[in-house]
Amino acid sequence: MLTRELLASRVREGILRPSFVKTHDPSLQALAKELLADAETFRGQSRDDVEESFSLKAGAFSRPKVARGLVKLLLDRLLFDEAGEGATEARWRTLLVGAKVLRTLPPDTTLEAYEARLTEALDAPLPDTREALYSDLPGNRKLLGWDGEALTPQGLLDRYNLALAQGPLLNARRLTLRARSPELLRVRKLLRWLKFCRLVAEVRRDGEDWSLEVEGPGAMLALQKKYGLQLASFLSVVPILERWELSAVLEDARKRSTLQLSNEDPLVSPLPAALGHVPPEVTALAEGFEDAAWELDLTPLPRHTGAAGLCVPDLTFRHRKTGQEVALELFHPWHAAPLSRRLAELRARPDAGLLLGVDRALAKEAAERQVLEDHPQVVLFNGFPSVRKLRERLARWDGTAKAG
Repeated sequence: MLTRELLASRVREGILRPSFVKTHDPSLQALAKELLADAETFRGQSRDDVEESFSLKAGAFSRPKVARGLVKLLLDRLLFDEAGEGATEARWRTLLVGAKVLRTLPPDTTLEAYEARLTEALDAPLPDTREALYSDLPGNRKLLGWDGEALTPQGLLDRYNLALAQGPLLNARRLTLRARSPELLRVRKLLRWLKFCRLVAEVRRDGEDWSLEVEGPGAMLALQKKYGLQLASFLSVVPILERWELSAVLEDARKRSTLQLSNEDPLVSPLPAALGHVPPEVTALAEGFEDAAWELDLTPLPRHTGAAGLCVPDLTFRHRKTGQEVALELFHPWHAAPLSRRLAELRARPDAGLLLGVDRALAKEAAERQVLEDHPQVVLFNGFPSVRKLRERLARWDGTAKAG
């Protein structure tokens, strides 16, 4: 992600448009290639030295703001070593040894004589001790390589354009996406990523087109930054669609505007491999969910709700004998408005095959708190539903279904 001072955009008549760069510009391609080559050359150097070298190169470029943005994205992908265990304690012991040696020497002792005595008292050579003394500080950590796969020059420039579009979403209050006659496989991948980002969308179909409307965190302003990061993450997969338009209502302390993007913009998704990624908590649930009556499906299809809407479940449980399905849709602390709508839809059009997982942080603030506590289709959880709770709820659902 780019910080605010590195973002570049223009606003005309309330419409915000990022100032995208031409990724095939020879000068930008050359700069990106040099930065990536430097990243390989700098292996083993401290973070402070790496950042200083990159800063000098960015400042010398004809478009320093763009260059600094590329450097920021590059640094985000680099992997630096971690401080070893006991680094603070080791530093304290070394300083105590140095102080103890110093107290044994007369005031007129030379630096050379002090270092000689200190070398005798230390367990390691003095140069090694000095290098390790503050090795746990972030600026002194050594560059190991890439955090994941290495970038290409084109990949770095594509990420820059994407970051220009992601940055404004940190202040987004609502996002609307329309996909024009998309392939169903691409839609399923998009919806899977939506759930990975812990977002809830109102999904509708209009002929061959699909539309998604994602609301903001409502009154829970403390969650705005986290919610914005999740919207930005979601945007990274939108370009897998062939024809699309996206708008997002933005609010900050100075003005209100609308971000507008489409497939005409130079946005490339960096996540083709990640689209099959399953969040760790879902993986843990899948590994721990063993039930004689139910099997777990991690790639559920959209489900009709209300009069004309669709919801995107996080999981689906399928009864082994009857083939009946129970979908689970999760609502996190910033989902107050979508949860209220879903409860209203269940009252108007009952759906015994849909369970609502509700974070207790949301239930605590909800006006319908007691309704949530008593609702037969609500599973309350902290962070993520447990296997035990889900099995208990499914057992009750199964008993009800047989009785009916």
